[in-house]
Amino acid sequence: MGEHIPWAVETSKDGERWRFFGKGWAFPGEPLLLHAVPKLVRFRRADQKGAEWCEPLERSGDEPMTLLRLDERVREELWPGSEHVGLPVLLPGGEVGRLQNFEHAPDGSAWTYTLEFRGARNA
Repeated sequence: MGEHIPWAVETSKDGERWRFFGKGWAFPGEPLLLHAVPKLVRFRRADQKGAEWCEPLERSGDEPMTLLRLDERVREELWPGSEHVGLPVLLPGGEVGRLQNFEHAPDGSAWTYTLEFRGARNA
């Protein structure tokens, strides 16, 4: 994946049982967006042996997207805006795409977003 850093992400509803959410890839210093994250999330670098999980980060709002500032170990629920276009989005199960567009109803009752997925084969 070139310069990308792999991040292992786990989620939990109760802090006792953790479930693998996926592996997100981000450039150094780049935040990672997640869709449909439960109450708790934790993450660690997946390319470093012995890397420890960050402290569990608890949901702070009811927005549908979560922004992880990985280096700072900060979680924020939000409605993505134009400043988030181009960021990687990790979906449940591990697919990662780049945010192209995000729109939502003013009352938060509905939203639509577009992701771009790319792939390559190693020769």
